Amino acid sequence: IVKRLLFPLLAALALAAVPASATTYYNVQNMTGWKWCSACANAGGGALLDMTQNVSSPSLSGKSSRFFLGGTTPWSHALYYKRLSSNSTATNFRYTVNYYYKNPKAPSGMEFSMSQRRGYEWYRMDTQCSYINGNWRLWDNGNAHWVDTAIACTRPTAYKWTKVVFEGKRSSGKIVFVSITINGVKHYINRSFYPKKMSTSNSSITVHFQLNGDKYQTDYNVWGDNFTATYW
Repeated sequence: IVKRLLFPLLAALALAAVPASATTYYNVQNMTGWKWCSACANAGGGALLDMTQNVSSPSLSGKSSRFFLGGTTPWSHALYYKRLSSNSTATNFRYTVNYYYKNPKAPSGMEFSMSQRRGYEWYRMDTQCSYINGNWRLWDNGNAHWVDTAIACTRPTAYKWTKVVFEGKRSSGKIVFVSITINGVKHYINRSFYPKKMSTSNSSITVHFQLNGDKYQTDYNVWGDNFTATYW
């Protein structure tokens, strides 16, 4: 009986099938126009950071990008972001990232985001894999704080690719976190939060990929590949 009740509920939470009219960006990691900063990551703010595109190895597609985080300021992060378009009408979002570590003990966590600006409102589908807390967390942009989930987040295996897929939608004036799929295992979330009210108007869709430093600010690299962003 429980399974019979649960299945329709999960089906209702899932995104609808991607329509032919959807917009998809492939290999986002190698698109031009990426920007990065440390102070904007709202942590230590003194990180050294760098991005190298079109790396042949390690790679899944033959052209990965290498993201670097280092420095001496503890708990400093590296936020890499790419504006995709000026779309403000899409209501469904899917962001896929593949990443590869040689030293997975170095970071304190990772963060991923696909966000939309609609006039004076900022809808952020931000998720954090906290290696310190051991779980995935969601960003409540309206109240500016992290919200814990019961989904476990473990450090990736060295020299092995990890694939994550984030799905969300904008509904009833909120951003809805629908699911996180980790190496093929889907976890439904169904949590929603109000957007942040901004002082200026804008229309855009942006993705970001963030590396978080630890108390020792250990230098490390992460290779990213097959970044894909879809909205409709």
